[in-house]
Amino acid sequence: MVVRLAASEVETGRRLVARKMARSVVRILPEADDLVAINRIAKQIRELLWHRDDPDSMRACRALIREQAQLSLAYERRHGKAPNIERV
Repeated sequence: MVVRLAASEVETGRRLVARKMARSVVRILPEADDLVAINRIAKQIRELLWHRDDPDSMRACRALIREQAQLSLAYERRHGKAPNIERV
């Protein structure tokens, strides 16, 4: 099972972040933009963990965890701190 983020999902996440951060943000900060992708993957991982007994679900979950780790490391290199997705 391959799970990919659609462009519309990422765009929806960006709009939600913009609303949460300032209610009238015109341009999203690069830091927040990077957090959107990490947060979306975390949400998909939580959804897949509801079906732990399905081997395909667990394979997809492991792949998403690896992807999330890579994005988190890239975020840390780029911004100098660990990603905090609790606010997103």
